[in-house]
Amino acid sequence: MLLTHAEIEKLGAIHHAVSPSVLSLYLTVPARPAELSALLSHASELIAAAERAVGDHAHVAREDLSAVCHKLMTYGADWRGRSVAVFTCVDIGLFQALPLPCALPERAVLGIRPHIRPLLLALQRCPTYRVAVVEGRDVRLHSFAGGVVETLYTSAEWLLGHGEREPMVIAGRENDIGDVLTGLLPAARDFVAGSFVADPRALTAAQARDLAEPRVARWAGQRASRLADEILTAPAGVRIVTGLPDCLAAVNASEVETLVVPCDGLVSGYECGRCGALSVDADSCPDWGTAPLAVPDIIEEMTTRTLEDGGQVYVLGDMPAGIAARLHVRLP
Repeated sequence: MLLTHAEIEKLGAIHHAVSPSVLSLYLTVPARPAELSALLSHASELIAAAERAVGDHAHVAREDLSAVCHKLMTYGADWRGRSVAVFTCVDIGLFQALPLPCALPERAVLGIRPHIRPLLLALQRCPTYRVAVVEGRDVRLHSFAGGVVETLYTSAEWLLGHGEREPMVIAGRENDIGDVLTGLLPAARDFVAGSFVADPRALTAAQARDLAEPRVARWAGQRASRLADEILTAPAGVRIVTGLPDCLAAVNASEVETLVVPCDGLVSGYECGRCGALSVDADSCPDWGTAPLAVPDIIEEMTTRTLEDGGQVYVLGDMPAGIAARLHVRLP
């Protein structure tokens, strides 16, 4: 199964458990066959650390441990050298394993729903992208997604008239590259991740991938950082909020257009048992009608709610303000 935004949103929308029993495991499968035997022991260490982080009242169910072990033993050889994410919780009928498009830090998290921020970061770093191999008015368009390539033969006119919102690298002779860059729609030009000169007839899909991936990774990282800078340095009057309290209020009001969150760190909080409002204090919601539900990671809840409301979420490893959000523009 390929990692897509649709799959991430589906995981985030899963009805959460009432206790931190949902295991999210991120680990890298060793590339050498001789090291695969230590994979289960390493996974157990990560899971034990997650249990200690939550406390004595939380543990991974025996059925979930067995499911994880079975999956790693069955598919470990197929995943050699790759990062994988495994989500499991017998209480809510969840089990899903996803090979990831790029390497991520290893960790295990116990929560009330799948921990999806690393998945968003993986898609930011390694998005689906296209390589347009141009020769005069002819275009060979390779689309790369999770190691799978699809090739379409089209025309320069078609390419110039379609501004798909995914990064594109242009390859070919220098004058052909210049013609395409000049004729692209402004919206499409923003998604050009770079170009390289090559003989279009000799360039294979594998060579195009190897030359394009570093350019796409650099473009994706710069784009995410630029967005965060725009939010954090916005002038007065722009609907921007920073810091956990103000961003929480915006998420509760479904006003967030774009949420920028750190990749690491868990912040415990509460969810109102009546209205569902999120808070960092157990007595801050006036609607408390039942005991508030403890939330192991309130940033994860903010992430999933923003996605459910149709907003965008960007995950950064370096967030000086901790968390920030751009709000929807209010019409007069």
